[in-house]
Amino acid sequence: MVKPPPIEFIQEWGVRGTEPGQLENPAGPAMDSIGRVYLLDRATRFVQKFETTGIPLLSFETYAAREADSIAVDSGGAIYVANSRAGTIQVFFPQGDPLRPMRVAPQRTSEGPFVFSIDADGRIYVPDAASARVQVLNSHGRILRIWRILPDAGEKVAHPFAAVVDSDAVYVGDAAGGRILKFARDGAQIAAFKAADSGEAPHFLGLAVAAKHVFALRGFPLQLEVWTEDGHRELVDTLGGRLSAIESAAYLAADAAGDLVVLDPQGRRVLHFRAHLDLP
Repeated sequence: MVKPPPIEFIQEWGVRGTEPGQLENPAGPAMDSIGRVYLLDRATRFVQKFETTGIPLLSFETYAAREADSIAVDSGGAIYVANSRAGTIQVFFPQGDPLRPMRVAPQRTSEGPFVFSIDADGRIYVPDAASARVQVLNSHGRILRIWRILPDAGEKVAHPFAAVVDSDAVYVGDAAGGRILKFARDGAQIAAFKAADSGEAPHFLGLAVAAKHVFALRGFPLQLEVWTEDGHRELVDTLGGRLSAIESAAYLAADAAGDLVVLDPQGRRVLHFRAHLDLP
């Protein structure tokens, strides 16, 4: 039996268009615990759910998607659509009916990716790059605590763009310093990850956690870093060069089983990979 590579390419999918199940100006992605993929489309105002293989499962239209830049899903299947510049998150029931709006710190001068997440207890972790902090909200949008992100060793002010949660920790991506910061649920910083040989780290595009590993998408050229939860960088993968032509944006999500998806917005396509990191 041939051993699969650590990061195995499975397939790519995506049909350009403005009908349900098609992609015109997509953003996201997010994945739920069983690997379904969630995207929003600013051109069509659709929020969409797909099987990992690209089979459409749900599509609903909402004005909230028109200027949104991020999407997340909680353990119950509720869908969160964020407009970081306006500082709004609209929450929807799993089938697309509106549930509630929320307010978060607006990112009016911020550019680049914006990644937030929800833990199993409904707490929402939202990066605030403009103020170098992470907001922690309850399921109704009330602020529970604020985590200040300290400058890096070179005194470079932090620019947290991603806050992703797993079962017992929260990982924050700092675009300014190229760092991955690990926090306990109470906000105590546990560790900071950055390769000793990285120098000026490539542009930070995405952060995800799955299968007891942390995945950092960087560019350009595009590459995927794989870290253990204790801060050891296991490998750097070019994803087979399938995204080598991308020069502006690509976004990452992962599920608990180690399936990874990368959204190429300009190409209107989703690439599906699988991580094999614990094989003998």
